[in-house]
Amino acid sequence: MESALPDNNARSARRDRSIRLAVVTSFLSKAGTLLFQLIALPVAMRVLGREDFGVYATVSIALSIVILLEIGVGPALAHGISSAKAQESEDRVGSLTSSAFFLVLGMALLVGVVLSGMLLVTPLPWLFGDGFAGKEAILRPALWTGLALLVMLFVLNLTDRIREGLLQVSANNTWGALGNVIAAVVVAAGIGFVPQVWFLVLAVYGSLVIAKVCNTVALWRAHPEVRPAWTRFRPTVARHLLTDGVAFSACTLVTGIVEFNLCGLLVGRQDGPAATALYQVFISITVMQLGVVMMLSTPTWPAVAEALARGDVPWAKKAARKLYLFGSAFGVCAFTGLVLLGPWVFSIWLGKDFSDVPRSMFACYGLYFIAHVWRHLNHALMFGTGQVGTLARVQLIESAVVAAVAVVALKWGGIGPMLAAMGVTILAITGIVLPRIVARGLAEAR
Repeated sequence: MESALPDNNARSARRDRSIRLAVVTSFLSKAGTLLFQLIALPVAMRVLGREDFGVYATVSIALSIVILLEIGVGPALAHGISSAKAQESEDRVGSLTSSAFFLVLGMALLVGVVLSGMLLVTPLPWLFGDGFAGKEAILRPALWTGLALLVMLFVLNLTDRIREGLLQVSANNTWGALGNVIAAVVVAAGIGFVPQVWFLVLAVYGSLVIAKVCNTVALWRAHPEVRPAWTRFRPTVARHLLTDGVAFSACTLVTGIVEFNLCGLLVGRQDGPAATALYQVFISITVMQLGVVMMLSTPTWPAVAEALARGDVPWAKKAARKLYLFGSAFGVCAFTGLVLLGPWVFSIWLGKDFSDVPRSMFACYGLYFIAHVWRHLNHALMFGTGQVGTLARVQLIESAVVAAVAVVALKWGGIGPMLAAMGVTILAITGIVLPRIVARGLAEAR
């Protein structure tokens, strides 16, 4: 018993150190994101104009579904690696990573073939709305470019999940920062020479591909046991990853499709590319701001899973309290800043095309963002406590209600009321239910 205590202390220190290092390196990644969002993106908007940037936003919204599809396998993989490392089972780590790789590779090829067929036979205005009629020559090359790159990201994103399971989120952040810097430089320097939507798609997503390839090579060199090998593929492991992935997709994939993709496409169909451009800006802000919260949540949930696998429940509860406190405080601060400074920042940041966004719109979006952050915190802790199945059931109900509410609110009042109604719905369902389930999972852990 006496010898176990120093060992537990060392492991707790390692978890704390991995989280601190992840947070520190996240600032590098966020600096790259800010460089892209605050400099390169406004340059692209001014060169392309609001209408053509709205076409890029539509492409980004539509093709991001491909990345969301991959997420389903990822968290199950990260959780499995954390548990396998806690049990010191290198064979289990190898079978998990190889099974995940070949499973996702097959899914990527299938998705690529299906979406390619859709692009070949489906009239684009039928997919995106009558407002995009006459823009097929701009839209189609951008869709083909994005599809090719996102299918590659479909597979390469597994590296991030493996790093999370190994408690090496800091490496993801470092390579992610490189990708953001490359994207910012290429967009800012190149969009004036190639003022085309397809080039913007290539610059943004191609830079991510380069960074993730580098991250993957570095991971395989440092950890040979995670290199994919067909001899370590296990159908039972792949089935577990896929089953758990379906449950996870029910909460994260459906959420992203409803609130980003579906709502973005509905906005475009009702009000055209200019409205889609505004909605895409709000999505970009959501991703950018949530990234601050994810600096802590991303390394915390695998660490919680690893702590619970080793029976270190006090550390897991302490980490959960810290995550709740930080995320909630950030959400409130973001809401205040959006309402007070939003109109002024938009007019300077994005130019005159976005200078007419009213303060009430920022208040509606701020409410949605608070709800989005609170739900994300609970999602992270549900992953860490291994309650993905329960989360999926709750989230399916919420997403169905959010979709119905969003359609009605958009029709009734536009983007602002839609965002506010979505925020209220999220807080009323998962905002109340999930914290209780997380608390129960931590209390029952042994």
